[in-house]
Amino acid sequence: MSSIELQNINYIYSAGTPFEKAALTDVSVTFGGGVITGLIGHTGSGKSTLVQLMNGLMKPTSGTVLLDGKDIWAEPKKIRDVRFRVGLCFQYPEYQLFEESVMLDIAYGPKNMGLSDAEVKRRVADAVRFVGLDPSLMQKSPFDLSGGQKRRVAIAGIIAMEPEVLILDEPAAGLDPVGREEIFGGVRAFQRERNSTVIIVSHSMEDMARYSDELVVMDHGRVHMTGRTSEIFRRSGELTKVGLDVPQITRLMNILRNAGAEIPDDIFTVDRAAEELTKLLAERKG
Repeated sequence: MSSIELQNINYIYSAGTPFEKAALTDVSVTFGGGVITGLIGHTGSGKSTLVQLMNGLMKPTSGTVLLDGKDIWAEPKKIRDVRFRVGLCFQYPEYQLFEESVMLDIAYGPKNMGLSDAEVKRRVADAVRFVGLDPSLMQKSPFDLSGGQKRRVAIAGIIAMEPEVLILDEPAAGLDPVGREEIFGGVRAFQRERNSTVIIVSHSMEDMARYSDELVVMDHGRVHMTGRTSEIFRRSGELTKVGLDVPQITRLMNILRNAGAEIPDDIFTVDRAAEELTKLLAERKG
């Protein structure tokens, strides 16, 4: 499993011009290997800039990005190799589909890695399984698919490269609850089977509570706090100050607890809330 460490990262847009703006300021953070880390923060907090630096699409104004302890810009001519190892899926990736069939679109990345036809075929099949695509769609044009299916094709194209680090920017944006479950369930299955490092950018605190192991909170281009997901959501006051919130179910449980119900302070998902409420009702009936 791979890890990414950012050391004293600064990034300035339009440096040296009247439009100069600091997007990231002295950011130092490590995304550990073998876990799903949620990257959260209000709009403009620097999340998207941060993930593009990790993938090598942009170079920091100053500071170092380390992949398994090695500066990704140590050999600029090999930055393409970094992008195969660190797969980045942008928000609304379905707008980037371009091949004439679903099969060719998913296979595009692995083919550009110089893999054999047999290996490309295996990786495509695995990626299709992870994202829950119906194999019968493989010969269809991606432009004939539904929005949710297009999203799965785009994510499958990144997963097919089997990146050591998978970065997803709002992977379930605009999808219904079933679509969100399928996307995140597939990503989690990929992470567990490959023991890879996954970083998910999201505005949904419910999704982060359910699927992330750790959280990195950004605020105005700086890292505000990091920690286990349960630890971060316990600090609801601090989250509110930076324009974020705890999951809705947590707010409800806090109201019940403040009203006198004996409910733990670490409930962040609906499933856990149902479990605790069922237990509470059973105790009262007894």
